[in-house]
Amino acid sequence: MNIQWTWQGAGAALNKQNGVDISRFGPRRSILTIENLNNNIHTGNYTCLVSNSAGNVNHTAELIVIVPPRWIVEPTDRAFAQGSDARIECKADGFPKPNVAWKKAAGDGPMDYRDLKGSAPGMRVEDGHLIVASIQKNSEGYYLCEANNGIGAGLSAVIFVSVQAPPQFEIKFRNQTARRGEPAVLQCEAKGEKPIGILWSRDGKRLDPKSDPGYTIREEILTNGVLSDLSVKRSERTDTALFTCVATNAFGSDETSINLIVQEPPEVPFGLKVLDKSGRSVQIAWSEPYNGNSPITRYYIEFKMSKSDWLTGKDRVLVPGNQVMAGVYNLRPATTYHVRLVAENEVGTSEASQSVTIITAEEAPSGPPTGIAVEPVDQHTLKLTWKPPLKEEWNGDIMGYYVGYKLASSDKPYLFETVEFSREVGKEHHLMISNLKTYTEYSVVVQAFNRIGPGPMSKEVTQHTAEGKPEQAPQDFSCTTLTSQSIRVSWNSPPLVSANGVIKGYKVIFGPASTWYDEKTKETKVTSATETILHGLKKYTNYNITILAYTSGGDGIPTVAISCHTEQDVPGPPMAVKGVVMSVDSILVSWQPPSEPNGIITQYTVYFRTTGEKESEPKPQRVPAFQTTYEMSGLQRKERYEFWVTASTGIGEGKPSKSVIVAPSSKVPAKIASFAEKVVATHKEDVKLPCQVVGVPAPEIQWKVKGSPLTQSDRLRLLPDGSLLIKEVTRKDAGIYQCKAENSFGSDAIMHTLVVQAPPQPPSIALAGTTGTAITVRLKSPTDSAPLHGLTLHYKQDFGEWETTQIAPTINEYTLEGLSCGTRYQLYATSYNGIGTGEASDILNTRTKGTKPSVPSAQKFIEVSPNSVTLHLSSWDDGGCTMLYFVVEYKQKHHTDYGTGNNVGGWTTVSNSVKPSGNYVVLDLTPATWYELRITAHNNVGFTPAEFQFATLTVTGNVIAPARNNDNDKRALLELIFPWLPEWVDYNLLLVFLAIIIIILVAIAILCVALPRRKSGPESVRLRDEGLYAQPDLRGMTLKREFRDELGYIAPPNRKLPPVPGSNYNTCDRLKRGGPGGPDEEICPYATFHLLGFREEMDPSKSAAALTLPHPPGHGHHRGGSQSAPRGTNTTRYGKGPVGTGVVSSVAGGGIVGPGGMIAPPNNVFSPEYDDPANIDEEYGYGSPRRGTAGRRSIGSMRTVPIPESPSPPPPPPPRPSDSSPSSTPSHSQNNQSTNSANDSKESNELSEAECDRDPLIKTRNSIGNPPNLSTEEMRRLLEKNEAGNSIPNGLTPYDTVNV
Repeated sequence: MNIQWTWQGAGAALNKQNGVDISRFGPRRSILTIENLNNNIHTGNYTCLVSNSAGNVNHTAELIVIVPPRWIVEPTDRAFAQGSDARIECKADGFPKPNVAWKKAAGDGPMDYRDLKGSAPGMRVEDGHLIVASIQKNSEGYYLCEANNGIGAGLSAVIFVSVQAPPQFEIKFRNQTARRGEPAVLQCEAKGEKPIGILWSRDGKRLDPKSDPGYTIREEILTNGVLSDLSVKRSERTDTALFTCVATNAFGSDETSINLIVQEPPEVPFGLKVLDKSGRSVQIAWSEPYNGNSPITRYYIEFKMSKSDWLTGKDRVLVPGNQVMAGVYNLRPATTYHVRLVAENEVGTSEASQSVTIITAEEAPSGPPTGIAVEPVDQHTLKLTWKPPLKEEWNGDIMGYYVGYKLASSDKPYLFETVEFSREVGKEHHLMISNLKTYTEYSVVVQAFNRIGPGPMSKEVTQHTAEGKPEQAPQDFSCTTLTSQSIRVSWNSPPLVSANGVIKGYKVIFGPASTWYDEKTKETKVTSATETILHGLKKYTNYNITILAYTSGGDGIPTVAISCHTEQDVPGPPMAVKGVVMSVDSILVSWQPPSEPNGIITQYTVYFRTTGEKESEPKPQRVPAFQTTYEMSGLQRKERYEFWVTASTGIGEGKPSKSVIVAPSSKVPAKIASFAEKVVATHKEDVKLPCQVVGVPAPEIQWKVKGSPLTQSDRLRLLPDGSLLIKEVTRKDAGIYQCKAENSFGSDAIMHTLVVQAPPQPPSIALAGTTGTAITVRLKSPTDSAPLHGLTLHYKQDFGEWETTQIAPTINEYTLEGLSCGTRYQLYATSYNGIGTGEASDILNTRTKGTKPSVPSAQKFIEVSPNSVTLHLSSWDDGGCTMLYFVVEYKQKHHTDYGTGNNVGGWTTVSNSVKPSGNYVVLDLTPATWYELRITAHNNVGFTPAEFQFATLTVTGNVIAPARNNDNDKRALLELIFPWLPEWVDYNLLLVFLAIIIIILVAIAILCVALPRRKSGPESVRLRDEGLYAQPDLRGMTLKREFRDELGYIAPPNRKLPPVPGSNYNTCDRLKRGGPGGPDEEICPYATFHLLGFREEMDPSKSAAALTLPHPPGHGHHRGGSQSAPRGTNTTRYGKGPVGTGVVSSVAGGGIVGPGGMIAPPNNVFSPEYDDPANIDEEYGYGSPRRGTAGRRSIGSMRTVPIPESPSPPPPPPPRPSDSSPSSTPSHSQNNQSTNSANDSKESNELSEAECDRDPLIKTRNSIGNPPNLSTEEMRRLLEKNEAGNSIPNGLTPYDTVNV
């Protein structure tokens, strides 16, 4: 049937114009072909219709044409105004429809594109268009538009979007800080379209760097704007201000403000004050300082102890910055602190404020003593040592310690002793607690105390007194031999009374008797039983055994050594065996005895047999014990023989020696049957060195002595058997000896070592150290061939007898104990061995340490009461040597009677054998009395005398006024001038002797000068010839001792004296010439004494009573000076005149008149009112600005220091009579005491004592310092007026004087 084909297209004509071609291939196939597909034309459904006569059928297929993207609208670079809405088109076509996406470059360049999500707010993509609402500068940049439908590579376009904006600052206001003194840079970065102009202003005023050199402006052009820097060269406090940066471009302007804050550390806190303090804390307050534009974050309270420095010794307390009051805690009581304050902010810290000194209050010690240790010294003494509490626990000055001790098992309270605190830093305190029970437990506590009270007690420390060593050896000591290697030893304990403690066990000391001298060969077995068995001993050996008991106190006395011999046993094998061919059928066998014979060798047995394929049975041959060679004869020439040897004792046969195999031979080479040996010989002993030789022909024997061929002599001789005989060997013979045998068939040689044992060589001795009772020496003995048995140390004191002690040879350092302290010793040593004793070492001269006792201070040594004085003997330093005894003497002060017996020289001997421990009390003393105490301390080195002065208390327990005493000062001065004087010299007598010599020399000098001038020279220098010095003869006048002791005298100052102001003559002349007594009566030669004795009890108005003593006639006039005597109950004055001299000496301050008129002045104690004569030059001497002023007090006067808290003011002076009163005559009245009270001048040149007696000089000086045209009477009235106007409330007037 005929088939018809029909094609239908989807909206497009199926013709060739549209590129459609229909072809048929046979009756059953039709093909539709399309060329150059076009999406718009060819896309759609295509239907194939087939029909024939029978019917029709169709089939439809869809054609889709795929097209890659292509631009419809391609984006290009755009520019937008800032804040406008931006729309950028990007449109593409294709099939399927392309997907359009936008991306933005991450940086400034066209690269690294990223999705727009989160790039900027208001940015979106709609239908391929990029829309940015209110575009800003940050949206500027490169953008990428991509179109892609999966067909082909897709499309992309890069554009640049620019935003044209006015300048803009991201931050409109900010604070910026800068540190004072450092540079600061203010930056403002304006973003916007360029060009941009920048202007700076400070607090609204424009800044011009040209007019203000402290500022510098620099600009930098950026890609997106301008950066401007305002630099401050050096920030100061005035730079704190508001700086404004204004940016302007063509599109507008913007500004930003920077508040610059110049910060600095705070200023110094001020107003630091203490609000409250206690022993351990202090409260302080202060005022807040300027904070430096930065809030104060904290304060530091810095404090340190006064002795520390601020760098290393300070501590800090942190205080919050909002507080101005705080406390410092955990301080130490009784401690001086310096406190200061430091403020801190974020910038730094201020300088420290001025420190405030704070002394905390004392408290009782808060801690116990440390380092407490108790050690037993001996059976009756414990030594307690401790150190002070920790320094921070003292809470004041430690005054001492209370040491308490008692029996540990007792419930009784502690018995306390007081120990003074040692001021030596780091020194360990100690106390010997003696008189305790032997081996008894005691408990001890220590407690420190200060001014407030005692601190806590230390923990209780217990200790036993030491056990003693057993004083006797064990008893019934015996030993029994059990076997060849064991011995039984038994004994009984020493008597219980001699044990001196608990016997903890016994020490059995044993060793071979032959080496008993060598401690290394001894063994010790410790056991608690009274019987033991010693095992592992050497066979057939004689043992020495000793035993001792021991306690904790040490080893007791050992028993005398006893000896026990172990039993015999079978011997060991012979040491060596030789077999040498003697002939064709004989062999000589030789051997050495066993090294361990283990008994007495009774015989040797030589065994031999043939060897080879068939060994024969051994055949023995017995040899006597004295023989060590045996000749085997009758042997077969071709056989080989084996030989060995055994030794036998009474117990049996010992082990065999090593075997040797030898075969007889027709050739007999030279061989030596003897063995090389070490031969030990004694000094001066004959020695035979064996050399038994065999060989055929007979060998030639050659000996070498120490490497040199033998030269025979009377002492060295070759014996026929080849041996070498040495007679009377010495150390020089020791060495190597070689014997050599040689024949035509061979040679052989042996070497002997000869050791000569002689007495040891001298040891060396050297000093290692010394103590008070011991000398330690180093000993060294030269190495010797003979073992050293020991050393003997010889020693003696100077001029003493030699003593010895034995020393073990292994000891290199030995301490010789129990010696005398501080004594010279001579020492030498000798060594000994089994041969004898060697020569002595050099003598060592040395001495033990120690000096004489040293004197303690009186405060430590003496404790007074009304009727006794307690002497703390332990305060004496023993000088390193044990104190032996004290001699105690005393006397009342100023008592110089020379007695007999126990009262020689006024000294009363209390005891001449006072034990050195504890305290000693001198009884039966008088209350309120000054005493002198003489102590002589003795130790092994010598003795030390010392003198002390003390005053007993009153009956009511009060302290009496100090007494003056210049004795110690005089003694010290004389010891300095005459150091060679012995100690027994009485310095008071020496002073008298020297004074007499000086007076004689001065008198001779005066005579030598005065006599020539008496009749020659100008009138002005001639001595007066008037009889002004004639006085009644009072040489016979004496004073009772009791009265004389109470007299005081006035010291002459060693200087010139001023005349009466306004007068034409000095005081002496005025009294000589103008006094009512006429020229023949003068007051100058009179000495005025104050009556004392009832200084504290008498009425003050009566205390000024004086006694005036005239000079005896016929002697020179000696003026001590014109002075004011202080009037008061506390004024002590003593005077004396050498008997028969008519010279009255004046010494200020008081003293005791002794025998012969000697003065024993009391101690130098001066008050501010009355000056020390020795210090005149310092206050009122020549050249002093105060000399001659109206306020001057009397010079050279002194008084004793009144008793504390009971001052007694001086009473008023007696009435002053008128100078013109005719009744002023020399007498013992009070008026006489002040007759010449106007003897000093305010403003006048001084006159020397000699000028008092020289008329011409008086006349030449009568106008010095006087007002012109004034008569003597007018001057006198003027003087009285001045004196009345310058009176002193206590009744004294200027220049109040007393003549002496």
